[in-house]
Amino acid sequence: MSTIQRPGFGLPVDAMPKWLGTRKKSGRFPHAIADFFSVEGVTRREQRMLDFINQITDKPRWWEKVDNEEILSRWRIEACGTAEQQRTSPDHLDAKCFDYCVKELQDKATYLAEHGVVHVLDTGATVVKGDVGEDDALLLALRTAVRTLEDVPDHRKDWHPGTHGLVLDLLHPSLFPLQYGKTRVLPENIVPLQSCAAYTGLGDICPRPALLDEQCGVDGMGLPELKPWGAYQWLPSEVRIGADGSASTTSYVNNLEPESHGELYRVLEQAVTKALPLWNECLSWFHTRVRIDPVCSFEEFVPLGYPGYPGDEDEDALDPEEDYEEWNERDWEKKEHYQDWLRDHPDERVILQPSPFGEYVPFQQRLEDGRARVTWTNGYEGVGGLRMNLQTDFADGLQVIFKLANIHLTPEQPSYEGSNWHVEGALNEHICATALFYYDSSNISDSYLEFQHNVDEERMRSKSQQHEYEAAEDLYGVKQEETTVQHLGHVLTRSGRWLAFPNVMQHRVAGFGLQDPSKPGHRKILAMFLVDPHIKVISTANVPPQRRDWWAAEVRHIEPFASLPVELFDQIIDVVDDFPISWEEACETREALMAERGRISDEFNEKLAQSTFYFCEH
Repeated sequence: MSTIQRPGFGLPVDAMPKWLGTRKKSGRFPHAIADFFSVEGVTRREQRMLDFINQITDKPRWWEKVDNEEILSRWRIEACGTAEQQRTSPDHLDAKCFDYCVKELQDKATYLAEHGVVHVLDTGATVVKGDVGEDDALLLALRTAVRTLEDVPDHRKDWHPGTHGLVLDLLHPSLFPLQYGKTRVLPENIVPLQSCAAYTGLGDICPRPALLDEQCGVDGMGLPELKPWGAYQWLPSEVRIGADGSASTTSYVNNLEPESHGELYRVLEQAVTKALPLWNECLSWFHTRVRIDPVCSFEEFVPLGYPGYPGDEDEDALDPEEDYEEWNERDWEKKEHYQDWLRDHPDERVILQPSPFGEYVPFQQRLEDGRARVTWTNGYEGVGGLRMNLQTDFADGLQVIFKLANIHLTPEQPSYEGSNWHVEGALNEHICATALFYYDSSNISDSYLEFQHNVDEERMRSKSQQHEYEAAEDLYGVKQEETTVQHLGHVLTRSGRWLAFPNVMQHRVAGFGLQDPSKPGHRKILAMFLVDPHIKVISTANVPPQRRDWWAAEVRHIEPFASLPVELFDQIIDVVDDFPISWEEACETREALMAERGRISDEFNEKLAQSTFYFCEH
């Protein structure tokens, strides 16, 4: 059997193929940190379109309502407002925007019937959502199976550090992770799923990469370079996908003992099976899908006849080809006059809100040989993203990291303030997509997952003409010399909801509280992180269990330990030093890992903050 080759063991820890763009399946998937992934900017009015579609697709049986003219009339009144609001307010839709949204909703209803999911916030990347009812078999099975982790004595409950007793970790990958320079890795053999604890202590020490101790370099601006690799790696499980599309784990889930939690293993496998179509969708379409793409110049957004400029009535009499010199001179005079007028009337400028640049084209009509066709405002058509199928494209299996957590609120602690903006993992894990299942909720107010993306600064700069960037600022909600990060929107995270999204968008949990502050409430989440299948990382198939309690249960069956009194056996286990790892040491390691991940996240956020819009001359 050959020696394994994984980043950090047999390969440099920073070994990774290039992202080759949307046109190829080879290479790897894009990553927010590795690629500083950026997308097309989204106008404020299009953000309103995205929000409108997102809200409608949260309504009960919405797919039956998008063809009902009476209901559409009510929605039109709510979304469009007055004629003046339609012209100038980004918070309202005009008739063309509304009609476009209706056609898109009708198409999404068709797609939901065929695929069981809905794409939302879909501009450059996409968030995919789906819902199940309270009688869903997987939802009920998961609620039952996790009780073996929930119904434990209080002293064994693992409250996540820094959450003040609000977040209960049932299964967390930051406990007993891979530690470079300490964790043992089997160079040739595979750790079996059953009796995996019998392999504890076997293998070679995974070396500590030299780059972890190197001094940071500087970037082109003289600022410290980001160090996206850390001294730890979450350990994924190996997952095989059968011919029927069903998933099965072939290596243990880190921190979930397989023999005593067999039922939960089966439920997690069903959850991966359910998540596969959502991952396929969110990893398939990396290309621009903006609905509104204006050219931000005053001719586009200031109507002829603005106060103080005579002669607009003669505008149509000039032919740019036959009267070029006069037409060109008049054009420059008009621009200069407009700038003078704008300086004298700063409060009278009106930016007209744009509409979609074309008719909505149904999704299936935009596909060609499994690829999306993209049409830009200039009429150019190009190749966009292509459909992925994880089952067939990666028949040798996937790697998945599992996490289970509950948020518990009480009358004494009635609110959860949310999380910070982040992407999942460091580059050690090579996470390409996340799937979340909100499988239980009680007495909790509406809660949301927020998303933001990084905007391509050069593309945004090209949208405005020289010295006319104020229109771009107004239309896109951005500012000169401020961050290129743009808030995209939020998605409701109600009970029974599935979400999936690629690891190119930052996200955060928005705050929420108790509906009835006199009673307790909770929210329970299953999170599954998909390792980029182009880049196999060290997994639980390579790393024997590191937990002292698992190892102790294994050796307890071996003589002479099997014959010892419990008290004496426990005393012997307590004096075992260094390895296997005790719970206390694992908690210390988790603190160090969290601090390191916090540093990586802060550095990445700082890099984003340093990327600013500069609407210079061009």
